[in-house]
Parts: sequence; structure tokens; C-alpha cells
Amino acid sequence: MKVASGERRSAPRCVLPLALVLAIPGVAAGQPAAPHLDAVFAEWDREDSPGCAAGALQNGEFVFRGAYGMANLDYGIPLTPDSIFRMASVSKQFTVAAVLVAEDQGLLSLEDPLRKHFPDLPAWADPVRIRHLVHHTSGIRDYLVVMSLRGLGDDAHFTDADVLAALRQLERLNFEPGTEYLYSNSGYWLLAELLPRVSGLTLRQFAAEHLFGPVGMTGSHFHDRHREIVPGRATGYRPRPEAEGGGFEEDMTTLEMVGDGGLYTSVNELRHWERMFLDPAALGPDLLRRLTAPGSFNDGSAQDYAGGLGLGEYRGLATVSHGGSFVGFRTYALRFPEQAFAVFVLCNSASADPGALSRRVADLFLAGEMAPARDPVRAGTDLALPIRPGQFWEAASASFASIERKDEGLVLVRGGGEIALSIVGGELAGFAGDTRLELEPQPEGFVLRQPGQRDFRYVRVEGYPREEAQPALDDMVELAGTYLCRELGVSYEVRFDPRPGLTLVGVNGERPLEPVFEDPEGPSPVYAWDRGTVRFLPDPGEARARGFELSAGRARGFLFVRE
Repeated sequence: MKVASGERRSAPRCVLPLALVLAIPGVAAGQPAAPHLDAVFAEWDREDSPGCAAGALQNGEFVFRGAYGMANLDYGIPLTPDSIFRMASVSKQFTVAAVLVAEDQGLLSLEDPLRKHFPDLPAWADPVRIRHLVHHTSGIRDYLVVMSLRGLGDDAHFTDADVLAALRQLERLNFEPGTEYLYSNSGYWLLAELLPRVSGLTLRQFAAEHLFGPVGMTGSHFHDRHREIVPGRATGYRPRPEAEGGGFEEDMTTLEMVGDGGLYTSVNELRHWERMFLDPAALGPDLLRRLTAPGSFNDGSAQDYAGGLGLGEYRGLATVSHGGSFVGFRTYALRFPEQAFAVFVLCNSASADPGALSRRVADLFLAGEMAPARDPVRAGTDLALPIRPGQFWEAASASFASIERKDEGLVLVRGGGEIALSIVGGELAGFAGDTRLELEPQPEGFVLRQPGQRDFRYVRVEGYPREEAQPALDDMVELAGTYLCRELGVSYEVRFDPRPGLTLVGVNGERPLEPVFEDPEGPSPVYAWDRGTVRFLPDPGEARARGFELSAGRARGFLFVRE
């Protein structure tokens, strides 16, 4: 369905081409023809589906631009390289760039204590520095998780003032600042809130004047007014449940937080950003150096995360990348700095995988410089299992992981996703996008390692599978009751029924609690729910629980006390 430059193909109810592909004159010999690139995006090249706009640049010039699928299904408007997308977390590198410009102007320092600019935050903010926000090492619980636990999800409306009030109500961090990397949208929201406190300008205003204007991105903005009309904006979609007939439904948000996300831009606008990486004259080479410099932990070890940018490797080539995922948008920016090559894939469907699509585009253009595609030996395809399948517990992060054997071999299940495990260079490893994870077998479990992160020590827990961990009915009866979390300002109920067992009933509805293993220090097993873990705490001198600690990924250790 390729359309050559200068040609047009009519689509029903519209006059623009559904699939727009530009093969730029002057592409070096050996680079792919457009049909190969069409095949990468064939799944999205439809008139009844959202899709993706994409571009690849060599030395700052497009060697490929394509748009596949629809920007708006109501009116049959196709995507183009000028379609405006919500960039989600790809926005973070732009937020850091704005903060670095403010530092160059003497308005702040990355070494500033957070409470220098936010004296209204609680004492937990004392050890947090601005650089901890940039590198996700602050330990501040993620505000999106916090608000969700309070009953306010992506489809609810709350304000910046509500977020600040919720952070003020928190009583602790996830961990000591500088000791761990844990992605936190709170940190980047605080960076956005910092700018008006030091400059008098909102992030939107500051970026327009000091960032987007100088680099040429005059059609881009931080979207801090959700009712604002944006010409050319793509609508976000998510798959509609099969029970409701399948297809797609709109997936947008009324939230106006920026910094952690909120950038609105297009494939054609992003070419100016890529040119800045090649010629940083507009912002200065020192700013670019600081933007791409990895953070470090308290012990001096380096992270693999810079200023809103992940530092990695793909098929032997160094990469600088970041993805974005929020409501109906999935985006990815991938750079190969040594090859002066970049790929941007922007999708308006929550079911798209722009990271995988970006790598497939890079495979075609950089094949001659890449190492052979990974073809490792799948672990567990014979009887010699490096780690026996089972359930594992990591106490510091209050999280579970499991090793499961499937037809094709072993998989690691962690954080709701599966990673295929292979024997690579004699080591047990898996790949999450560009990131290689290594598992070191231990007598009691395994150590999970990844670049730029602390070690996660998982210990095998008994009572797996679920039937073997099921507590006695009398014990479950003792756990039933209503519990209050002072930090969140909400009460959750633990309900008991002999058949399903325990159910967590809160502001987000009912969630079954699945017993996983017996906690020797508690009155019951540690339970898993669909967003994390629940660990009941004993009441001194009594058999029943006085409360429980609830963890949900990027927000750990909320104490609920029996009312």
C-alpha cells in the first residue's frame, strides 16, 4: 500500500492517503526500499483502526517517513507525519532539558535540596536532591499510583493542587534517596512544578521560549489545558472488549499534569530535536552532555538512565532511547548516537508496541553495522534447569516474581510481564526491549541484575502453588475487617467468604487476595493482588492482625490499620 512521492490515493470519506510513505532522495546504497518498511507497519495500515506515524533520520535528514492507520475513526481522518500525538513519557527528556536551561541561567542547581523550593513538603523530602528527581532515585512514590489508590484513575479528573496535597499527606519514601532506581512520575511532575517557582513561567511557557523556539519545534507544546483545541491532533484509542463487540474505543484523559508527560508533537517536529543532538549549538554542547550523562547511586556506581533517556545497547550498537505509555498513546524515540541514526514511532493505540517497531526499522537501515540477531539457546528446553520453577519473594521491594516452564522454555514473570529466558554466553538471561537482565542462580533463589540498577535478591517461597499456601478458614476469618490508611485518607475492607477466601474491597472495587507463602513474622501468608502485595502485620499479644502493608509497584508500604 505504498504511495510514491507526489501520488495520492483516495480513502473512503477522506482525501488524504491512508498510508503515506516518503522515500527520501539521496538515501545511501543498500538502504531499504519502502515496501520493506510498509511490511513493518502492515498491522496498522487499515481504515478501521488507529495506527502509527514513524520517521527515520540519518545525519538529521529523513530517510523514511510513514503514516499508517487513522488519526480519528469518527471522521475517517488518516494519520500523517504532521499528526500531533501525546508523547507520554518520551516527554521526560524535554522536561530535563528545560530544567538544565534553567540551571544554566542560574535559577537552580541539580544539587539543590528539594525542600529549598518546596518547603511545604514533609520531612521525608529533606534528603532528596533535584538530581534524584531527574534520575528516578528519589524514592518518592509515584503520584499516578497514589491517586489511583485514593480512587482517582486515568479516567478521573484531578488537579496539580490535588497532587501536591496528596504528596504532602505521604509519610515516607519507597527507599533512601540515591540507593535504588525506581521510575517515579512524581519526580518529573515536581520538576515541572519547580520551574514556575524559580522562573515565574510554567513549563509550557518556559519550554516554548527557551527550548522549543531555539531548536525549531514551534509546533510543539506541553499540553496543560485539557480542553484546548489542537489542530491535527490524533485521538487515542484502546481495544474494545470482545464482549462488547471488539474494535476500538476512545482512550483519552482530562488530566493536565505535565513534566512526566504531556508533550504534544509530531514526527515532522521531532526532526528538529534529532538535529539538536547532532548540532547542539542552539542549546549548547554542555547542556547536551549533561542531558545524556548517566546518573549515579550513593556508592558511586553508574546508572543506565540519564536525563529522561535510557542508555542501552541493541545488537551491539549503543542506544539512547525512551518509551511513552499513557491512555491511548504509545510512543518511542530510539537513537544510535555513533551512527547518527534515529527512529521515532508514535502510535495512537494502547495495543501498539512502538519499541519493537522502532527496532525493526533500525534492523533494516543498520543491518550492515549490527551484530547478528540474537539466537540464544532457550533455557529449560532440556532437563537441565538452571533454576527450578516456582514463586520468589523480594523483601526490599515487597514484590513477587515467578519462574515458569512453558512449551518453549523458561520464562520470568515479574511486574505483570513475561520475559523469555535463554542461555547467553553461558549465563541465564532475558531481554526487556534493549535491556538485558541476568539471573544468577542461588541455592535459595536467584539474584536479578540489570545495567544501572541495584541487585534484586529473590528468595524461593514455599506454598506454591496457591492450594498449598491456603490458610485455615479460622485464620482468614480473623483477618476480615475494615482498615484505614492515614496517608491515603481512605479505608479498605478485607472481606471473607469460605469459597473465594479473602477479597480486598476498596475505592477501586473488589480485588481477590491470593495467598502466596507463609510469613514467619506475620499472622498469615503474604497475599498477592492484581497490583502488588498485601502483608498482614501481627497485633502484639493477639492472634489477629492489627493491620497490613499494601504495595503497588511504584508505591510501596502503605500502612492500613484496623479500625
